[in-house]
Amino acid sequence: MEECKKIWGILLLGISNKISTVSYDMWFKNLEPLTIAYNKLIIVTDLKSAKQTINKNYRNIILEEIKNLNSYVDDFLIITPDEIPVYQNKIEEDKKEEKTESTNTFDPNFTFDRFVVGSSNQIAYAAAKAVANQPGTLHNPLFIYGGVGLGKTHIMHAIGNEILKNNKKAKIIYCTTEQFVNDFIDSIRNNKDNEQNRKFREKYRNVDVLMLDDIQFLAGKTGTQEALFHTFNDLYQFKKQIVISSDRHPRELTFLEERLQSRFSSGLTVDISLPDLETRIAILQKKAFYKNVNLPINVVYFIAEKFDKNIRELEGALQKVIFYCQLKGQQPDNIDIIKEALKDDIDVSTHILSLDSIVDATCSYFNIKKQEVIGKKKLKQIVQARQIAIYLINDMLGVPLATIGSYFGGRDHTTIIYARDKIEEMVNTDPLVANQIKDIKNMIQKK
Repeated sequence: MEECKKIWGILLLGISNKISTVSYDMWFKNLEPLTIAYNKLIIVTDLKSAKQTINKNYRNIILEEIKNLNSYVDDFLIITPDEIPVYQNKIEEDKKEEKTESTNTFDPNFTFDRFVVGSSNQIAYAAAKAVANQPGTLHNPLFIYGGVGLGKTHIMHAIGNEILKNNKKAKIIYCTTEQFVNDFIDSIRNNKDNEQNRKFREKYRNVDVLMLDDIQFLAGKTGTQEALFHTFNDLYQFKKQIVISSDRHPRELTFLEERLQSRFSSGLTVDISLPDLETRIAILQKKAFYKNVNLPINVVYFIAEKFDKNIRELEGALQKVIFYCQLKGQQPDNIDIIKEALKDDIDVSTHILSLDSIVDATCSYFNIKKQEVIGKKKLKQIVQARQIAIYLINDMLGVPLATIGSYFGGRDHTTIIYARDKIEEMVNTDPLVANQIKDIKNMIQKK
């Protein structure tokens, strides 16, 4: 066991400072750690005399160093090679447990590739990627906070998936704080000969990565906070990666012990905030792509504009639209269908300002068909109506240029910039165009 060797190495450093060099070389230098069984560190010596001497003269020194280590190990046992078979079964059990811990079930859909990066989460994304590529080395602990449904769980699963992709043998525990609390309670309730308590400590400390979701649920659980404090210290000491998520910043977790708050703040703290419109549009487009659903940009924009509270709500709306259209045998290609699918979730009785509503008003004003404005025709009257519609969308909605370009038949963003800037200049220099813009805005606002 790699963990066993590390613990023994730390103990030897402390022991060497408390005994003479001669005694250390004679009795300790050639000892070899074998395993950890029932909270005991099993050490092998070739000499029976060494076993007797260490137990007689150095036992208290070793126990004192074990206590200072503050790990799940609380005792030691020295054996000779002929006694090793007694512990072979325990070693095999440890190997089986390690194999089980290494096969975590992370959602395969929650990867970095499927995580849409925007201004609201780009720092958290970069930090998570760094942790996944070098666990225990950078940003330890990594504390991710943000509101419900903003992607914290996705990014934690992405970290787990990425670590296991790089190292299939990595031992990772990802669980909710509620599960951690329940495991701790079980270790107390069923504590027979300290066995349950040993299993709890080994489960959460004998890992390469520990990820706890929704740490805010530790409120009022003093005993569990104590257990987590010692678990944190043990993992941190051995450079094991710790990732924690919460709905608030560590300094706002006032119900936690101050020492825990301090530990949580000692690494890198990053937030995931509400996604802006551009990010919501990108999320919907990516989700639709993976579901093999083709959504026109005006439909994407409509959903993104109406569902701005969190990503979970946004995904739920998309799923509802897809289900409704499949049920009705229709394509999700116009706003009326989308309104019907989402009528229980949004107020469809009021006018909704959207790309469609602005383009419809512009077409009505100039008496031009919508397909012509969105299409490729270059007649002067159509081109000007198209440019005015682009200007109004940019002015009234602030939609990303790429989104506007996509709506108008996949036009390049430079074409959109040219149209916007041209009409903006004409508004300031041509009274006729200025009045046209004013009239169309009035039409839109009166609907």
